[in-house]
Amino acid sequence: MALCVQNHTNVLPTDMSNKFPGYACLLGNVLETAAAALSQPDCSFEMAIDLAAVITFLLEALPHIKSSSRESSTMGDDDMTIGDEVVEIVLDGNLEQQITNAIDSRFLLQLTNVLFGGISTVRDSHSEGPDEKEVAAVGAACAFLHVTFDRLPLERIMTVLAYRTELVPVLWNFMKRCHQNQKWSSLPEQFSYLLGDAPGWLLPLSVFCPVYKHMLMIVDNEEFYEQEKPLSLKDVRCLIVILRQALWQLLWVNPSAHPGLGKSVSNTSSHRRHPVEAIQNRVGTVAAELLSQLQDWNNRRQFTPPSDFHADGVNDYFISQAVMEGTKAHDILKQAPFLIPFTSRVKIFTSQLALVRQRQGAHGVFTRNRFRIRRDHILEDAYNQMSALSEEDLRGLIRVTFVNEFGVEEAGIDGGGIFKDFMENITRAAFDVQYGLFKETSDHLLYPNPGSGLTHEQHLQFFHFLGTLLAKAMFEGILVDIPFATFFLSKLKQKYNYLNDLPSLDPELYRHLIFLKHYKGNISDLELYFVIVNNEYGEQTEEELLPGGKNLRVTNENVITFIHLVSNHRLNFQIRQQSSHFLRGFQQLIQKDWIDMFNEHELQLLISGSLESLDVDDLRRHTNYAGGYHGEHYVIEMFWEVLKSFSLENQKKFLKAGGAASEEALDRLPTSATCMNLLKLPPYRSKEQLETKLLYAINADAGFDLS
Repeated sequence: MALCVQNHTNVLPTDMSNKFPGYACLLGNVLETAAAALSQPDCSFEMAIDLAAVITFLLEALPHIKSSSRESSTMGDDDMTIGDEVVEIVLDGNLEQQITNAIDSRFLLQLTNVLFGGISTVRDSHSEGPDEKEVAAVGAACAFLHVTFDRLPLERIMTVLAYRTELVPVLWNFMKRCHQNQKWSSLPEQFSYLLGDAPGWLLPLSVFCPVYKHMLMIVDNEEFYEQEKPLSLKDVRCLIVILRQALWQLLWVNPSAHPGLGKSVSNTSSHRRHPVEAIQNRVGTVAAELLSQLQDWNNRRQFTPPSDFHADGVNDYFISQAVMEGTKAHDILKQAPFLIPFTSRVKIFTSQLALVRQRQGAHGVFTRNRFRIRRDHILEDAYNQMSALSEEDLRGLIRVTFVNEFGVEEAGIDGGGIFKDFMENITRAAFDVQYGLFKETSDHLLYPNPGSGLTHEQHLQFFHFLGTLLAKAMFEGILVDIPFATFFLSKLKQKYNYLNDLPSLDPELYRHLIFLKHYKGNISDLELYFVIVNNEYGEQTEEELLPGGKNLRVTNENVITFIHLVSNHRLNFQIRQQSSHFLRGFQQLIQKDWIDMFNEHELQLLISGSLESLDVDDLRRHTNYAGGYHGEHYVIEMFWEVLKSFSLENQKKFLKAGGAASEEALDRLPTSATCMNLLKLPPYRSKEQLETKLLYAINADAGFDLS
């Protein structure tokens, strides 16, 4: 059968009906026969190879078998087109059940045990590449699993493959040696499932990526970083290189003609597209997802330089293409943004913003919105005036006039600088934990207060407003000093948070949950139930994590479910309404595609800028002088020396000090006209005097009365 079925489909029996295709009936019976054969102690390696080949071919002809979590599509791999009609192939329920039941944990264990029985998982990577038997075993297993992943419900088989078989260590050792000994090119000729011109890494990656990704969903921080499970950090670094090179090859160097398209039609082999294109599309997706996940692990605790995720071929031509929709580079930017260096993505982001602002300016030259803001009612005034604006108005210019505590308008014409000062002041007020909409983690990072409704009747409208406010700052290129918690930034990317994100919110709760995960005794003795206690403003409430949870005890069998439900409750469920309204306000100005280019760590840099250093030399290169000053003037030389000697905190204050002029300015202090980013620097005679006066000025925190 292994020799003839694939090339002679006419040997298959005639279909009894649409619900009982001959190949599907044959597959169900072969699977049951295979289970019996593989369980025999004398089952040969060759028998396992042949069984895998026959099952792979028959599985490939099968329509997708839906699971509860798999969404059905209107026209997909399960459909045949006859004339203008679409005929959906639906197997008989009993036949479908026979096939899915046959590929169970016992079958997967038996097949992988026979195929991988003689293969070492700890072979020295610097030894020779894999021998013919190892290549045959890996090729057969990967071809079978690639098609299985595509046809059957994944949740039934993924955990078995990840934790009960040697699949990941065998595949990793195989891939690592092929990579280090440059053996990829010779593999396709030995993989019967692929054509000779396909990359050798294609088939192993199509299986390794989803299984390893599944493992990373369950592994905790201690296992990954300290115990270095399931792979050592050195191996993970090597894996990142393999994935990055493979992905760049697939997406840029040699992409398939229609990535993500070209669904196969399931009847006989003559109607199916070539499997190489199907695997290319699959690997492009799963490798991008896995690399993105590994980048998240690296952001939590760096184990490799961020540049390891960047492709070598990103150049000016690529960047110019990436800005334009419909180009190959733009598609890569959407599918695998981490391949492109952060600075290049920032350029693309700012150019997209500039384009929108330019279009807005062309359409609304004379439409300007003017805000009159009382300094002692900044939040109330801004909320009332900004909430009334349309999306189009929000994209346009907003000019601000401040009113002091005496009801007098402050001097100064807003050329952009006063609006910048307004944004810095309102964000400081709105995101202040004292206001009650946001809370702080132990690391002083901000996230929505789950109990915000107890302090503000209109709290959800305010979250919408704050989302718009943050978006307006980013839209105008204004940096605001708001350090957000990583798990909340995930909400701007519409991502789901998992157990490993919990330390960024509650390290103590995370430690308790990890204690439960590794508890060796009887967990029932701890008297835990599927409930969680919320404590907001001294008011304790109890919530069930599952229906009937207060009567459902946590046991050794269900503890993992309990751990993930607790994490989900704290990271996702508790702040879902606040996050949802914040996101809606945010997306009024900032498109999802723009944000998807960046991970959470990079998103924080876009919001607040780098906290590590200020490039004083770059600032000096872009400074213009007037009033008798020039680049070599002795006062200017002193000024740059003083600014360089400042602490990072004082350097940041200097940048924000546009408008920090008070009555003491009469005492020959440096002052500023923030409306045009102008520093007025008196001609001090000594560096000490200049330093003293400059420090005093940037800490004065005043308005615009004397600017």
